[in-house]
Amino acid sequence: MSTDAVWRTAKSDKILPYGYIMITSVVEVASAEALVAKYVESLSNEEVATDSLLPDWSRGHVLSHLANNARGLSNLIEWALTGVQKDMYVSVEQRGIDIENDAKRPGKEIVADFLEQSKIFATNLERLMAGPLLSDEVVSGNGSHVHPHEITTLRERELLVHLVDLGLDYKSNDWTLDFSIKTLKSVSAGKRKERVSFRLLIAGDHTWTGDQNGMVDILGTPQSLAAWLMGREPDDKLVTSDGSPLGKPPLWL
Repeated sequence: MSTDAVWRTAKSDKILPYGYIMITSVVEVASAEALVAKYVESLSNEEVATDSLLPDWSRGHVLSHLANNARGLSNLIEWALTGVQKDMYVSVEQRGIDIENDAKRPGKEIVADFLEQSKIFATNLERLMAGPLLSDEVVSGNGSHVHPHEITTLRERELLVHLVDLGLDYKSNDWTLDFSIKTLKSVSAGKRKERVSFRLLIAGDHTWTGDQNGMVDILGTPQSLAAWLMGREPDDKLVTSDGSPLGKPPLWL
């Protein structure tokens, strides 16, 4: 048997190599944008000012971040189409300052900005797909080098993960199987500040097999594994193979 890790589903013949890049379609991004819009478009100023599920962030912080993320990803699209480097953000520090300042606006204004930036980003995404690309690599906000067509995956993840963070009755268990596996793949492949000493096994439909001796196995649904790996509280219980406490995942870079 090959030592390459695989995702295998018991409900179909679909087998995806773990290293396979699952690119998000434009339709999937549009669906995620519309889903967030449905949840936030009628929020009052007071509801936007309410605490989110993220430490020290209100819902206004989360929505301001999503609007600025659309702006930043549009910068990467310009980079890809023109060949001229255009970073997502001026700096990490300025990104934080912008979120703090933008979150002070009235809630209705914050929501309107998010909805407007979603529309602008959708238009830019169509331009990206039409091409031609003059740069086949751009650099995301965390320093990762990605193909421009992966921008769709980055945006979908921001939307659906932060929709959970808004605390508006949308849970990580509402994520689809495909999104959860795609997210597990991309997040687990990311750089970490700490050594990884575990492997993830999906209970039920999928198993992840491979030569990773000496690691603690963490078992659960793909939705809960993905939530935990991104520092969120999983909706369903995760279990370790040796009965040890679950703990926290290694910090991202």
